[in-house]
Amino acid sequence: MPLILKVVLLAIVQGFTEFFPISSSGHLVVLQKILNFTTLPLVYDLFLHLGTLLAVVIYFFKDLQPLVLRCYEKENFRMLLLLATASLPTAIIGFAFKDFFEALFEKTFYLGFCFIFTAAVLLASRYFRLKKVPIFPAAFLIGIAQGIAIIPGISRSGITIAVALILGLGFEFSFRFSFLLSIPAILGAVLLEYDKIPWQGGHWPQLLLAVLVSALAGFLALGLLKKIMIKEKFHRFAIYLLVLAALVFLFL
Repeated sequence: MPLILKVVLLAIVQGFTEFFPISSSGHLVVLQKILNFTTLPLVYDLFLHLGTLLAVVIYFFKDLQPLVLRCYEKENFRMLLLLATASLPTAIIGFAFKDFFEALFEKTFYLGFCFIFTAAVLLASRYFRLKKVPIFPAAFLIGIAQGIAIIPGISRSGITIAVALILGLGFEFSFRFSFLLSIPAILGAVLLEYDKIPWQGGHWPQLLLAVLVSALAGFLALGLLKKIMIKEKFHRFAIYLLVLAALVFLFL
């Protein structure tokens, strides 16, 4: 398959699976294995995430604007504190286990178990709901969940939204908070992988295409996911994950 088609395919998969609770990193590992796409995998993964970051910024622009321009107002400042509280454990986990997480992108044997774990958490969010937990401890727990989701096969959006729902935070807040929280997480990942960007290489056309396609796919996925959550069908993604886990065990 020509490189340009591989990039487009990876970008479409990244855009949808980053926001659907089915693990973009897990799908990229599987797809790279199937396509034997081994050229600069971490760099492409990085730029694909930049595309989904762009999608989040555009989709949540009305939410981000007051957080930036009127950060001194009480509600906006509180949201920023919540995002900082959740980002702290994510940063600690990501930095402490950076090499371990990077090594996992070269393996597939564990993916099925991670897909099953994500499915179990999604199902738990449907059937187990606590009374509303104090918001700052809840944010910290969501941040821990996001840190764990660096492992390929564990969905970042899936586990953060599901944990928020289990902690009694409601669909609207869980959806919004999860994706606002992805912004510092993705920016942090970019900084950690900054030295791997091929500034002098010839990959720039493909990398920029990856950003644009994943951004478009991600924007569409966000709109679809919100509709799914409004209908309270979020947990049904678990069925897909269980089928995917079985296929991974059988064929990879």
